[in-house]
Amino acid sequence: MNRTERMFDDACSIYAEHGVDVREALRKLDACTIGIHAWQGDDVVGFENTGHALTGGCQVTGNYPGKARNGDEIRQDLEQAIRLSPCFHKLNLQSFYAEPSQPKERNTYDTEDYRTWIDWAKKHHMGIDFNVSYFTSPHMKDGCSLASPDAETRKYWIQAGIQSRRIAEDIGKELDIPCINCLWVPDGTKDMTADRAGYRARLIDSLDQIYEEPHDHRYMRDVMEGKVFSIGKECFTVGSHDFYIAYAASRHLGITFDTGHFHPNEKYYDKITAVYPFVDFIMLHLSRGVHWDSDHCLIQDDGLKNTMLEIKRAGLFGKNIEMGLDYFDATKNRVTQWIIGLRAAGKEMLFALLEPTSLIREAEYAGNGARALALLDECNNLPCNAVWDYLCMTDGKPIGMEWIDEMDQYEKDVQMKRFSRFPKQATYSA
Repeated sequence: MNRTERMFDDACSIYAEHGVDVREALRKLDACTIGIHAWQGDDVVGFENTGHALTGGCQVTGNYPGKARNGDEIRQDLEQAIRLSPCFHKLNLQSFYAEPSQPKERNTYDTEDYRTWIDWAKKHHMGIDFNVSYFTSPHMKDGCSLASPDAETRKYWIQAGIQSRRIAEDIGKELDIPCINCLWVPDGTKDMTADRAGYRARLIDSLDQIYEEPHDHRYMRDVMEGKVFSIGKECFTVGSHDFYIAYAASRHLGITFDTGHFHPNEKYYDKITAVYPFVDFIMLHLSRGVHWDSDHCLIQDDGLKNTMLEIKRAGLFGKNIEMGLDYFDATKNRVTQWIIGLRAAGKEMLFALLEPTSLIREAEYAGNGARALALLDECNNLPCNAVWDYLCMTDGKPIGMEWIDEMDQYEKDVQMKRFSRFPKQATYSA
């Protein structure tokens, strides 16, 4: 028996003293997935080569060398990332990562334009989630898409939304894993508008047309994502959180909470059980907002920990709720940041599944608040890391910090060889 196995056995005994079955927690973790987003690999550029910089509230900073330049390189980097994570994963794909045989408009993409991605997902036994890229396009007008005052602009993006639902259902059927189809638009105004109601009426009409066609929930689930504000849309965001929560609840649709899309002091994890009873589905896009939606790499912090605890304590893992990474940072190695995020999400999920919640709840409802608080604090020191290391060992993944050296070598052997020189890569901004 090696050290990792001995520490795992000790951890099982300690958790058992608190009424927790470690192996049952691992079985529950095994049933959960964590999405990995393609756009971290290429700074949200996509494959269309429109010549347009990022628009509509997306901003990527940094010019670290080694960025993936095409689909094969993104897939190579994705394989490296998921190879170093012991959890199960889905791929999250933006529509402008289509690889059609001939150039096409974004609103005419069909399922076969994602054939390479679908076959790649089959190879890795993964599902795919999908987003229409309602940004970085000449078909946006004054920073708007579905809420635009221009009828032709709206028509273009409504068709893109309709097509995305068809593509998502096809993907779900082929992979036999439900595809979560997320809608986020950056529409809004930089300065004050005298017609908030008008923008929102147009968005409602566009959404009603997109969601009119019925689809099979066994293969595709609709969710929509709000935001406090976007870059260049500081005064008014059409698709605010309140708007989408009300729309989703009234139309039996789902909602996406991006953990970076809130005010810094908002407890976004509190919103999960507040909204869950009234919507069809919840998708969590996990990022680390710093002061604003700055899309920093996900790490183990209080926000992520409390998000996982809220889901676990409500018994919602595997029940119409999923999660995936969503950040884009070009100041550091992009693949390393994928791995940091995947492992952070997995660790915090495991921590939550191992919490002796019943003991804390029992003390709370007995009126012994001090005991409940003490238990909450002491749980932070239970040997979750020993269980995580055992999971990595049994899954053939690096234990502890071993993966960091491996990623340094991958950067040297693969990423740094993509350029004979390292020209300054563009910094994209709205």
